[in-house]
Amino acid sequence: MFVKAPPMPIHLRDLTPIDTNEAALLFFAAVHRGTADVYSAAQREAWAGKAPAPVAWEKRFDGVSGVVAESGGGMIGFMTIDASGLIDLAFVHPDHTRTGVGRSMYHAVEIRARVLGAPRLRTFASEQAKPFFIRMGWTVDAPNTVIKGKVTLQNYKMFKSLPD
Repeated sequence: MFVKAPPMPIHLRDLTPIDTNEAALLFFAAVHRGTADVYSAAQREAWAGKAPAPVAWEKRFDGVSGVVAESGGGMIGFMTIDASGLIDLAFVHPDHTRTGVGRSMYHAVEIRARVLGAPRLRTFASEQAKPFFIRMGWTVDAPNTVIKGKVTLQNYKMFKSLPD
């Protein structure tokens, strides 16, 4: 009988520009491995490319605040928010999904949004992320179609009001 090892402790810290390389690698793994059950190979390639592209991420964290989840000395997730309340990037390494990483990062980001004075959070959630955001109290505003090259991807415009 296989017994799953207990999860390692999760440490949250501020996202910084020096995280871009590791975040790009995590993003690639999260899209290509973590969404394989809901997006085709062509869709995942259109979304994240054929190979990790850390150079393309050099300015990705400009103008946003964010958190990094670490465990065992490495990045296992990251999430960003801007002053308007947009959560643009929310990714957990596929080896660490359903372990509380996303929930921990989300709670920290929602607190940041309140500090920033955002009255409402919004995102474009993938098929994979939509159930997570619903569990966090979000509402689907509308389906959203993204066309990258000749490939069509479905995601969801979602929001959550932040009462005073």
